[in-house]
Amino acid sequence: MEKDQLKEKTKEPELPTLSYDWDLLGYATVAGDYLKKGRDGVPYVQKSLEYILKDANIKDPWIVQTVTDPEVLRKTIANQLNTYEMFKKQQTVGDLMTRYNGDLTKHLGDNFERANTELSDFAKEKYGEILRKIKEADYIIDGEEFGKSTDEQVEEAQKTKEKYQRVATTFYLLEKLKDGKFRTRVEEGVAVDALNEMYAPKDESKGEEEK
Repeated sequence: MEKDQLKEKTKEPELPTLSYDWDLLGYATVAGDYLKKGRDGVPYVQKSLEYILKDANIKDPWIVQTVTDPEVLRKTIANQLNTYEMFKKQQTVGDLMTRYNGDLTKHLGDNFERANTELSDFAKEKYGEILRKIKEADYIIDGEEFGKSTDEQVEEAQKTKEKYQRVATTFYLLEKLKDGKFRTRVEEGVAVDALNEMYAPKDESKGEEEK
């Protein structure tokens, strides 16, 4: 009975059903970087969220206006990232290979087959678990300096890190490439908005009313 209760507690939460690509929520990482810039970053955060909603085909005015409201930007981004992390933890290397297949083919060219073969060896492993193993290995390796890890533990940790590091680095770089494209799109969008605002016809009726 206790074992069954323990399983229930450790069981991964059920992912909600979305009407759009889960990966879109990952762009909240880019929005979060802009948020760190304070007031200057607000237009970029708003544009990021605007594009996420647009790509998700969410057009309800009240939703768009709410999530891009400066007063709720931080909470909106935090909620998106929390949901995305739930999804990301359950992704296998095979899932990621499928998602990034086009990018792998495009960027690796003649090296694609070698990468595909190497990554396929880890296809059934969860990416989040791989990252956890690398983090744990780093902790053991760093512990050697303070006498917290034995030589045997460090040697084993180094083998673990060597085994998984290329997989982790591959998808880290692919995600950075994806985020970079989104960042460029956002910054171009903000620049276009600023140019149009500068040259848009002024509403002279407001000036007359003030007089």
